[in-house]
Order: sequence, then structure tokens, then C-alpha cells
Amino acid sequence: VDEQDSTPSMQRTVAFALLLKGLLNYQDLHCRQETHSLVNISIHNEVLRFLIASYSSMELRCKSRDNSSQHRGIIEGPLVDLVGVRLWNAIPKRKRFLEMKRDGMLKKRYGLYEAKRGDKDANVGYLPGLVDQLFSIVTKDDLDEEEQKAAQGFISKCLELLLDLLSYPQTRTHVGSYISSHNLTVKLVCSKLYRGQSFVLFRQQVNMLLDSERMEGVGSSTSNSSGVDSTQMSNDATNRLIYQRAHTLQKLLHRHYAEEASDVVFAGVGRVTDATWLREKIGLWSENTLYDVCYRLRLVDDNDIGFSTTATAERLGCTRRELLTSIIIYHQSSRQSDAAVLAAAPIFPTEELLWDPHSVPPGNFSLASNVTQSLSLPKLNARFLSAGDYLLRNFHLFRLECAYDIRGDIVDVIKRMRPALKQDGYTDPNDYYGGSQEETVHQDDFSRTEFQGWARMGLQLKSNKEDKQGFRIIRVDPPRLGQRFPSNVIAELVLDLYHCATSLVSEWDELREFDNLFLVAVDATKMSASQSEDRKIPDEEDFSFPARFGVQAVRGVTVLEVRDEAGVVLSDPALAYEEGGKPQPKGRRRFLRVALDPAQYAADATGSCGTDVYDTFNIVVRRHGKENNFKAVLETIRGLMRGGAHSMYRSLPSWLMPVLLGYGSDPSAASFLSPQMKSFASKTAGVTSPNAALDFGDTFLDDQHLRGSFPGCNVIIGHQDGSSTRNYYRVKVTDDRVEASSYKSPTMSSGNPIRFTPVQVQAIRSGLCPGLTTIVGPPGTGKTDVACQIIANLYHSYPTQKTVIVTHSNAALNDLFDKVMARGDVDERYMLRLGAGERNLNTTSSSSHDFTKAGRVAHIMSRRNDLLEKVQQLSESLNLSSAAERGADGSPSYTCETAEYFFFHHVKKGIDQFEAEMKKDPSANLKGSFPFLNYFPELQAEAMTSDDATTKIKEIKAIFDELAEFRPIELLRSQRQRTDFLLTKQARIVAMTCTHAAIARARLVELGFHYDNVIVEEAGQMLDIETFVPLLIQGGESDDNSVSSNSRLKRVCLIGDHNQLPPVVKNISFSKFSQYDQSLFARLIKLGVPSIELNKQGRARADIARLYSWRYDDLGDLDHVTEKEEFKKANTGLAHTFQLINVDDFEGRGESTPTAYFYQNVGEAEYSVALFQYLVLIGYPAEKISILTTYNGQKELIIDILSQRCGAGTPLAGIKPGAISTVDQYQGQQNNFIILSLVRTKNVGHLRDIRRLVVAVSRARLGLYVLCRRDLFCHCHELRRTMDQLAAKPKKLQLVKGEHFPTERMADEKVDEQKLHEINDVTELGELVHSMQQDYLSNQQ
Repeated sequence: VDEQDSTPSMQRTVAFALLLKGLLNYQDLHCRQETHSLVNISIHNEVLRFLIASYSSMELRCKSRDNSSQHRGIIEGPLVDLVGVRLWNAIPKRKRFLEMKRDGMLKKRYGLYEAKRGDKDANVGYLPGLVDQLFSIVTKDDLDEEEQKAAQGFISKCLELLLDLLSYPQTRTHVGSYISSHNLTVKLVCSKLYRGQSFVLFRQQVNMLLDSERMEGVGSSTSNSSGVDSTQMSNDATNRLIYQRAHTLQKLLHRHYAEEASDVVFAGVGRVTDATWLREKIGLWSENTLYDVCYRLRLVDDNDIGFSTTATAERLGCTRRELLTSIIIYHQSSRQSDAAVLAAAPIFPTEELLWDPHSVPPGNFSLASNVTQSLSLPKLNARFLSAGDYLLRNFHLFRLECAYDIRGDIVDVIKRMRPALKQDGYTDPNDYYGGSQEETVHQDDFSRTEFQGWARMGLQLKSNKEDKQGFRIIRVDPPRLGQRFPSNVIAELVLDLYHCATSLVSEWDELREFDNLFLVAVDATKMSASQSEDRKIPDEEDFSFPARFGVQAVRGVTVLEVRDEAGVVLSDPALAYEEGGKPQPKGRRRFLRVALDPAQYAADATGSCGTDVYDTFNIVVRRHGKENNFKAVLETIRGLMRGGAHSMYRSLPSWLMPVLLGYGSDPSAASFLSPQMKSFASKTAGVTSPNAALDFGDTFLDDQHLRGSFPGCNVIIGHQDGSSTRNYYRVKVTDDRVEASSYKSPTMSSGNPIRFTPVQVQAIRSGLCPGLTTIVGPPGTGKTDVACQIIANLYHSYPTQKTVIVTHSNAALNDLFDKVMARGDVDERYMLRLGAGERNLNTTSSSSHDFTKAGRVAHIMSRRNDLLEKVQQLSESLNLSSAAERGADGSPSYTCETAEYFFFHHVKKGIDQFEAEMKKDPSANLKGSFPFLNYFPELQAEAMTSDDATTKIKEIKAIFDELAEFRPIELLRSQRQRTDFLLTKQARIVAMTCTHAAIARARLVELGFHYDNVIVEEAGQMLDIETFVPLLIQGGESDDNSVSSNSRLKRVCLIGDHNQLPPVVKNISFSKFSQYDQSLFARLIKLGVPSIELNKQGRARADIARLYSWRYDDLGDLDHVTEKEEFKKANTGLAHTFQLINVDDFEGRGESTPTAYFYQNVGEAEYSVALFQYLVLIGYPAEKISILTTYNGQKELIIDILSQRCGAGTPLAGIKPGAISTVDQYQGQQNNFIILSLVRTKNVGHLRDIRRLVVAVSRARLGLYVLCRRDLFCHCHELRRTMDQLAAKPKKLQLVKGEHFPTERMADEKVDEQKLHEINDVTELGELVHSMQQDYLSNQQ
């Protein structure tokens, strides 16, 4: 490629194509002779791994010369071409002819391919050879143990690649047709390997392949030249396709086999598509008839070479009839819809799922990386086939991730409770682990399970004094119409708390309605013998744990109510509002009414053990509230799959869905400058076109700021008056021309104090316009300030619209909510905070009320009383009532309704008469004719102008306008009705976390909650589905199965940073294999959705910012970084503003793991505490210093050491740093000085993820001091750009003697060599700190 005429993207595409071709040629060259040799299988596996990784990176893009993102990935072309139209050469001729007859575009594309190929031999590509190799190994029987293990690895990787190819819209069209034409899935199901039980992963992957190939709602259109299917089939369209196949079969049978297949010919279409019924009827046909039907349907063709059904059946180990029957049933039968499958799927995990190594794999990277085979997990791609495909994948992954957490909690409780076998009234110590290593203890007439320990989060279930079971089912309701499982299964759970401490009883009494509990059945007689104490694998990751500890069953339940022995419902939230507070529970026994999972109960009832399993539970496990919301989230996702009010199609506008799911052809279609959004703005009320004048409010500080915000543009500013007060601006941007008009500030607040940069102004402009806005905010670039300004501008510009604020954490939401309130120009009665974090909200405004729903109602009622008092005073000033005339006797101040009557009959009449008189002579002194002079005593001593009178009249009208808003609250009597009205009708800014949005979605839709704008902060830290669900917490007005064009949603603003840490996923297997830690924000960036990257940071010194600025495009510094004194001054007592300090082994030890994967480094922990002490002793404020580390184990060690060094009786007793935290937990926070411990000394560990390094080095404002094994981290290639800068400083800590905080030394000032003190090791630093402490004590004395 000519480098001068090509783009970097084109050059990389050609280079990758050559690499791919060379790699496949190498594999073909070395794998022609020995088909099943271990060497060749190993080569196949490596190529498969490369291809899987390549296809997962298809969306990789590079910037073009005009700094815009390419629409297509740089490696997408060669990869799509590998499995593109050439695959049709490998499809049977009759099938190929039929499909091309149906699809004219496919025929045209295949014709172009044939013309380009010319007379060359047909090239079927890589996939057909791979499938032949797969089928050959699947049907191979004579493999030894080593070859069988290698073959299983190849099979799993091959199926993983096929599953991936079917999940990408770019590759699904041709790959799906090829697999279907060869009946590959049917053949795999008929194989002996699938019917056997030895290769569980194979069965799971084949089932996934079966579901993926027959996925509903996904069309096979090839009309899109990019290979991306931009059309989704509705459920009705999918059913019509299935019914059409049924009619085709019936017509064929009627024509050729009317007598033999009469039952099928005259059956209803529902019967013909039923697999069980159809299999029964096909069994009556002859084998020749069966083959002829398949042949005429173009499902098989024995005449084609390699497609003989007889030979295939022989290799599979089944009869030809069985194979043909399976093929016709596979193609003709229907399947349950995804919504029906999810509706019938149990929500709670069972013991089978919890300890399934392929579905819930080990969570630790070192364990997961040892598993060379694939996993039976769905993957999250950048693009999705349909909305159903997206939700289904997220549902399964979210459920499995929750199952991993639940497994850890259950294992912890069982270990602490120490189950043991009790016989003949005593416990034999030799039987604690179930006997010898060769045998298992068997049940006898006198043995039972007892628990020798206790757990805070678990409790033993016992029979109560009335000899009732600790758990018993009390009601099973019949199924609802159309369902096959009970509508409700209700049970009673008895908790005996007599032997629990008071604090533990209080914790169990905190159980609330809809909390989830887990029931566990442990049988000590089934405990195996392998329970050595020195196990290298943690019990949470050990799949033999159920056998070792006798775990027989796990079931989940949902709490409906909790009663004490007196029958008082303790779970009633109304008890908290009663006078005197919540009453004390009676007795130590609690009776819980719980709901079981009906789908799981039905599965148990029809299973081998029946419902007897519910009589064996002897442990109940609770979880922390924050971790126990999974059921509500899963039910929300499941609800989105259904139609009706819960359907996603009723919530998302038509311009947003294709972009979010990635099946749209143009990723910029939802951008505010796109033609689609301009058209949307012209047709939609309440939306301003980006080409029209936008109200920026107080975004600009002055005219100079306005001019500087649009560099390269001709800015024309028109002033309405010569007022000296601060101006607000309306701005119209047209190409390189900016027209602005100013107007007087409508509020008395000081307004925005921030001088936004041009890029920030561009982000604010995009947020005000309709469409999707993605803002990338590097550390310290003011993401929250931009979000706050967008919210305020929307509030003032569109008074009838509602804005929803969503963040990942309560802390970030409270911070953003606090900043909005601190502006002072947003009326607090229009703000509402939902969720558990609302109680931690402390605004800096003058408001003395909380912002919960109950708190807002209380504030409104208080404000109502204050306003009614003003009405009373106004009435008295007009001599219409006396001070004694109050209450229900018709006083104007009795209710909002009486106040309204008073306004219309007296106040408005007086205002109209006064305004008519004022028009006659506006310049006159109006004091004598002003009707409300007695109400405003301050006006009696001065002359009154028309402006004064107008201002006072507005003040009076504002009282009655506000009371009119409060009238519905007054009419509604219950607290629930009032809070619902406040949420749906009055609040204009509603804040919640993404978790609360998922939990409350069904309730919000039911209430009729609507909103126009969504602002999502921390979007880079949310899971994909966590960002998606908050966009759907309102209903629409469209049909269930159509994308709404009338959705009320107008603006979506996502703010985050994909270069910092992704969403937290505890099981690293889900992150590495399924890309579950992919955020929607990062996915949109990957797809090429236009984004605005903030380019000026104001947090850190310039030299510290350079440690991470290389990760961003043109990240610079704000002026105050070089102008403010705190940035100019050096760090007291320290020679450098940042250092990479080498810490050698301390007492012969580097990193250590007291327990598995609990990493600690005593030397670095001691060093970090000693450095903190040194800084405090020379005057640094302790709260301005934070100690961070990369591992939880190190954090706990630092806390322990600090409690000793700064504990009671020490010179620094009670002194604590601003924070001791891990890097992951500290994301989004900052401090002036950061001490960072990297812990590892043997390998780099998870800091190799450059995103974690960016977070680690960007938390400091003025000083960063990194403690690590310098040689190890400096030689890590991924970290080199940052480590090279850090390594430029001395490897030993350099102190400056004789300085005390704050210093007058400048940061760029060279330190006198005589004042430098270099610390050799932690021992020397400890001795220095000790001597300083002695001096400190002496000075105090």
C-alpha cells in the first residue's frame, strides 16, 4: 500500500490480512499428514486462540488524519472475509440455489465474488476445513488418554469459535447458513460424545450452539453491505417464519405422501411445530419416506460428495433413521421464546449451578488461567444481534456472577459453623471429617448432623417447642393461565435466636420485606474424608467442597414478613414512623413468611427427589443488603424481555436503540449534529435544534469567556441592556459563526463560578441538544462540574421537563447532588433523591431538610404552613380577617384551597385594579394606591416606583403559585400517595444509583413515571446492563413489539473514562472470557460513537499529570496548575514532588500470602506508615495524606501497623491519614499527598492492567510517593511509559532536613546538597521517625 495515499487504518488492515494468511498457511502446511497427532492438535488450538482473540477485537479502531474514528475496525475486513460469501461454495448446491433464489442481494454478492474469483478453484475458506476436523475428532474413538485430553481442548475451542461467529452480526449471516446447511448441530447432538456423560463441557457448548443458531428475533438479511444485520425480526415475524415452514412441510406431504402422513397434513400448525408430537408421527413413516421428505426440503442430499447420511450416521454411532428424524425435527419444530425461557428459569442458584466449574468457574486469575479449555459462558460483544440477544446474555452473566458471590458467602458460613457427625449422644473426634481417607461415614439409626461453631451470617434451623419444623411449606397456589408452575409457593421459617448475642439478634431483626435468604441442607453422614488443612485452593474455589462438607441442597427464598412471638410484624416499614420509634421485639424466636421460587419448586417436584428436599434444610444464610439486590435486578431484566408496560420497546426512542446495541450502520447517528437528530429536533416539542439558539444560562462568566470558548469562530454578542450585573447568554452556532445575546440573570444566586474550557463548553452544548452525548473525562478535568452545569441549564431552559441523574456509587451521586444544590439557583422542592444512600446526603445549601421522599413531603408540608401563614398576614393587612380568625371557619389560611379562593376573590382583584391605574401614569408615586402597602412595612417610608410595585406583586403571586403546587399533596392523605405524587408530578430532578434504578423499574413504570433527560456519571464504572436499565425506567405509548418513535426520552448524556478502571467483576473468569467487565460507555467508544474528550486537567501538578497524560489525546493543564501558590511551592521536607522508591526484602521477606491470594508486603507496609509519620511530624495535615495499595491484604496490614504506631500511648495517638484504601476503591477520589504501595516482588500482578496504573498515579494533587520493587515494575512493558518517568528520580527516598510545613521553597528550586538526607531502607526511616517522636515529646513537655 502506498503510505502517502493510504491511511494508518488501511496500512494496518493490509498488514493484518498478510499475517492472517501466513498463519493459516503455516497451519495447513504442518497439519496435512498426521490428522490427530498431538502436535497438530496443539497447532490448531493456538490458531483457534488467535482467531477467537482477533474476532473479539474486530471493533478495534485507529484515528484518521482528521482525528475522527473510522467506522470499521482495522482488522474487521480480513476477519469477516475469512468467513464471508466464500462459504457458500461449501454449501450443498441445491440448498445454495434455493437460498439465492429467495435473497436477491445474496445472489448479487455471490455473483460479484464469483466474477472476481474467475476460473480459479473454489476457495471455501478456513471454516469448512475446521468443521471437518471437528467432526472427525468428535467421532474418533481410538484416542489414548493424552490424545483425548488434547482433543477435548480442541473441541471446546472450536465450538467457542463457532459460538463467537454466530454472535457477531458481521459474521453470523454466512456462518449460520453454512452450519445449518450441514446440520452440524444436529450431528453433534446425535454423537456418542454428546450422549455420554464424560465430557460435560461439550454438552453445554452444543446446547449453547443449538440456542444460538435458532435464536429468535434475528433475521438473516444480507442487504447490509457491511455484513451487519440492521433489521430485527419481531416475535410475530419469527413465528410466521416457523409457521411458513410448517405449511411447506404439510403441502409437500399432501402432494407426495397424503396417505402415509395424513395426520401431519391435516394437523394444526401448532401441532406440526411441536417437537414431541412430530417425532411421534414421523416414527410411523418409512425410512425411505423420511429421507425423501428431507431431500425435497433440501435438508440432506446423499448425491453430494461428503453429505451421505448413511456414512454420517455410522460415524456418529446412531441409525440413519435417528439422524434423519433429528434433522427434520430440528428444522421444523418451534422453540419457546426467550421471554418464556427466562420466565420459567429459576432466579436463585442451586447447588448444581453453584459448584459447576464450567458455568461458575474459579474467580482467581491464577486458577482460571490454568484452565486451557473454554467455558460454557455467553460473551458480551461490542455489537449484538438484537435486543433479546443483549438482554439474554446479560441476564445469564449477571446471574452467574451473583452465584459466584453467593457461593463464597455460603461456603464461609458452612466453614464457620463446622458441621460434624454426632452418634449415640456424643461426637467422635475421629468422625469430624467423616472417617478415614478411603471411606465415607454412612448413616446409622443414631447419627445426625450437629454444628460445633457459629457464623454471624448463618443460623441453624431447629424445631420449635411445638415440634413444628424449622421450615415448612404452607401454601402452593395453582399456576396462572398459560404457565406450568405454581403462581406462588409460600413457606414459614422459624428462627431460634435464644443462643445469640444481643447484637446478633438485632442484625437478624433488620430483615426486611423482599430480602433474600438461602436455605442449605448439610448432611454430615455424606461428608467425604479429604479435608486436609493445607489445601492450596481456597474453599470458595474448590468444587469438591459440597462433597467434603456434605452439602446436599441450596435453595433461595424471599422474605415477605417477619413476626415476633407476639405476632407483631417487624418488617413493616411504617413502624419506624410511629411515635416512640420502632417497638422492641418480643421473645427470641422469629417467624418468617417467605416465598420460594415457583419455577424451582416445580422442577424439584418433578425431579427424582421430589419435594422431600425441603425437609432437609438445617442452615439459613443471610447476606448484606447491598449484595442482596440481585433478584430484583434479574427480575427487571426478565421483565424487559416481556411485552406490555415492561417492554423495552416502549421506552427507548428509535434513534437510540440501534446505536446502543451496535447493529446500526452509522455509530454517529445519535450525535447531536447528525442529520437524524436535526430531523428529530425539528419534529419534537421541547427540543431545540443544535442550529438554533441554545440557552447556556450562566455557563459563561463574561463576554471574554464567551469569545474564548469558540476558538476560530466569529463571535457576535448583542446586549439587551447595559446592566452591570452578570449576564446570561443564548448562543447560536452556525459553522464558524457564533451569535450570542445576553439577558439579565433571572435569579439572585451568584451563578456558575467556573471558567469552562472550549471543550467543556462543547460538551455542555452537546448535553443541551437532543441525542446521545458521550463525554470522556480524564482525571481532574471537571467531569462533575460539566454534568452539574448541564443539569442546571436543562432545569432552567426546559421548565416542563424532568431530568434523571444516575451514578454507580452513592458517594458520587451525593457529590453531584450536593454540587447542584450548592449553586443556589435550583429550587430544592423540585429535587428528589431515591435509594438507600439518600440518608448520607449532606448538602451545603441552607436547607435543613433531607431529600428522601419522606423528607421532601415533610418539607413541603412545613413550607405549606409557612406560606399559609403569609396568606393569613396578607388577609389581616387587607382587613379581611383578624388574627383570631383561623381554622375551619373559612379563614384564607386554612388550606391551599381556601388560599386559592382568597387570591381570586380579593388579591387578584386588587392587583388588576392597581395595574390599570399604574398604566395611566407609570412615573407617578404609586404608594397611595398600592393595595398591599400594609403587608410590606418597608415600603411605607419610601416612594414607590412602578418597578418596586411590580416586584412586590410578583412576590405575592409567587406565594399563591407555590401553594397551588402543594394542593394535591394536601388532598392526598397517605404517605405513599404523597411520595408517589411527588416523584411522578412535582420533582424535576430525580437522582438515584444504577442499582436502585434496576430494582425500582417495575414500580416506576407502574406509577407512570416519565422523564426527558438522563445524565449518567461514572458510566465507565458501570456494567453494560447497569447503564442500559436506567434508560428504560419509563413506559411508552407504542405497540409492544415496535420501536417507539414517540418515546419521551430526548437526551442521554454518558460521562466517564474508559481509560480508568472498568466495572468491578469479582470473578475474573467472567472478565477475561466473557468481557463482562465491559461498560456500555467503553463499548460505545469502541464502536466509534462520537465522543468529547475533556483536555485540561486542574487536579495535579504538571509533572505528576504527565505520568498518565500520555494515555489521552492532548491532555494539558489549566492555568491555575502553574499559577496557584500550592502548585508552585515544593513539598515540605521532600526533595521531589514524586518518587519511585525501591523497597528491598524486609527481614528476608518480600511479598507473602498468609492466606490464598491475600497479598502482603511487610517492608512496604512499614515504609508507608513510617513515611506518613514523618510527614505528620513535620507539620503536614494528616487528612491531606492518603495511603493506597493495590491489594486488600496490604491494606489490612497497613491498618494494623498504623494502629500500633499511632495507637493509644504513642506520640501520634489518634492520628489517621485521610484514607487507607485500595486503588480500586479509591477511584473517583483524590488527596494532596499519596503514598502508594505496589506490594508484589515476584511478578507485576494485576497492576499490569494499565487502567489500574492510571487510577493509581492520578489520585495525587501535590505529591506521589510509590513504594515497590523497582526493577520488577520498571521492566514491565505495559507500564514503561509511566515507570520511565518515575525512574528518572533517585531510587532512594530523599528528604530535606530542617523544613517544617508549609515551606517557602519553590518546587523548581534546587535543594542544597547539605540539606539532603537519603534514606537507605525502612529501618533507617523508622529510626529517624523514632528520634523525631522523642523530640516531639520533649517539646511538648
